[in-house]
Amino acid sequence: MTTHTSGADRDATGETPRYRSVADALRQDVQNGVPAPGDALPKQDQLMRRFRCGRGTVQKALQLLREEGLLEAGVPGRGARVARQAAIGRPLVHYVSRAFDAPHVSLDVWSLHTEELSRAVQQQAELIRLGDRAAPQSIRVRVLVPDLDTHHPYPRHVDDPSDLRPLRRLRRVVRMYAEALHHSLTQLAEEGSVGSVSVEIRGLPTVPGEKRYLINGTQMLTGYYFLRTTRILVDAASVEVLELHSDTLFPATLEGNGARSLERAELQQVQAWFNSRWDMVAQPLRLLDE
Repeated sequence: MTTHTSGADRDATGETPRYRSVADALRQDVQNGVPAPGDALPKQDQLMRRFRCGRGTVQKALQLLREEGLLEAGVPGRGARVARQAAIGRPLVHYVSRAFDAPHVSLDVWSLHTEELSRAVQQQAELIRLGDRAAPQSIRVRVLVPDLDTHHPYPRHVDDPSDLRPLRRLRRVVRMYAEALHHSLTQLAEEGSVGSVSVEIRGLPTVPGEKRYLINGTQMLTGYYFLRTTRILVDAASVEVLELHSDTLFPATLEGNGARSLERAELQQVQAWFNSRWDMVAQPLRLLDE
């Protein structure tokens, strides 16, 4: 395995890349509200002294937090600032990154498609492949998405509901990101990076009213879909469609660190709902790389 992380970039145990330890500490600061959303972080020289590390380590830590949506995009000549959206929620990649810290990763997902999940998991898989993060012992992913056969009500052409091109486009998107998710995880098993990998994707004959992520059996994220009118390209033509859309940020629901804890009964109820659909209604999604 090729690695791009030197020993000098590891923490005292030699297991965690130093920049991730710095990022974890800064993330903790942001979650505790110091600095507050919109405020600047200490200058890089100050962070170097605080963490006793080089500038490159600090810059990699800041970039990781930008990718998670906790920091604003970099502006030349200006110090890093906490994103104002950090007070509202965080992107899925933040929670998936934390989930991969566990020795046994489990994700049960119900969503319109797996675009966000696929990208978040691919990022973690690449970090494992490069040696920039420790690999979990096992990964188990189960995903429910709309099936590829039902005539779903959305998306639909605003002026011509009988036009099936928007629905066919959704089916292509569902299959494309499902295949990408499946491939990135099974590749970890094929390379021997993770000892046990299970990824299954099944379809339901309906579209979701909300997306749900059940993470490692202890955490639940919920995002609601709403209808919006937008224009998409279908067969090189611009078409106005009515489609499902959702925000990409989730409230901070991690236990501890002052975040809101989930009620165990609620989590168990949603898990039971997922299991019932998985076992009794869902059908395996046809993927090209299976």
